[in-house]
Amino acid sequence: MFAAARQERIKDLLLKHKQFDVASLAATLGVTEVTIRRDLDKLEQEGFIIKTHGGAILKDLPSESAFSSERVSREIIELGEAASLLVKNNEAIFIGSGLTCQQVALNLHNKQRLTVMTNDLKVALELKEAPGVFCTVTGGNNLPGTESLVGDLALRALQEVHFRRAIISPSGISFNSGYSANTVEEALFYRQLFNRCEEAIIVADYRKFNKVGFSQIAKLTAAHKIVTNKEVDDRYKEYYFQQNIKLFTPYAVEEGQEVRRTDGDQSGDV
Repeated sequence: MFAAARQERIKDLLLKHKQFDVASLAATLGVTEVTIRRDLDKLEQEGFIIKTHGGAILKDLPSESAFSSERVSREIIELGEAASLLVKNNEAIFIGSGLTCQQVALNLHNKQRLTVMTNDLKVALELKEAPGVFCTVTGGNNLPGTESLVGDLALRALQEVHFRRAIISPSGISFNSGYSANTVEEALFYRQLFNRCEEAIIVADYRKFNKVGFSQIAKLTAAHKIVTNKEVDDRYKEYYFQQNIKLFTPYAVEEGQEVRRTDGDQSGDV
């Protein structure tokens, strides 16, 4: 296959799936990863994609809500890729609402025998095309201006289920207020979710730290793993280390490493 034809094929795949990693593209097209990286360089120059660590994503992704013009930042794209690596095949998981959680869902298409419940409408739409993923939606009231479902129906959906992992992205993270949400309804829902999972994973870009939402979800110690950017305040790195809560950055997750100390020491854990 000539380069031009191969690049058109890559465009078709990205238009369908929105995001792809280099290894999967190489296997699908029967070429080396070096060749795929050259193709991605060309497509990035054309303005068709945004290259990420280990893959590429369409340049014009949907924003967090239909009422927002915010673009997806490279930091959030990488967080979605990293958090997806903590999800294993043959699990039952919950994925929360919001732009960051939607990015996690984008990276789950290659999972097998994965059961997902979500309270985010875009997460459900994204996963409906994933052949190895069975996705169900909580139901509930749609918060205006978001894809998030909350309320009594959403809470009742949690009563009879149990998750190996729950992935959420709170509105704020602080020492005094823990994890917080922008509405009481969201906080009540995620508070209940913490009780229905074996492992709670917080995925949040570093700008959410030292921020406080309207209503508290839980204390910082309620989470088991944190996925955030390397720029996160060192005080949180030290705090999570002292509490034996694993903190990962995107590159550390891919290498199977956990950020353990503010001086840069790391140890394998994934």
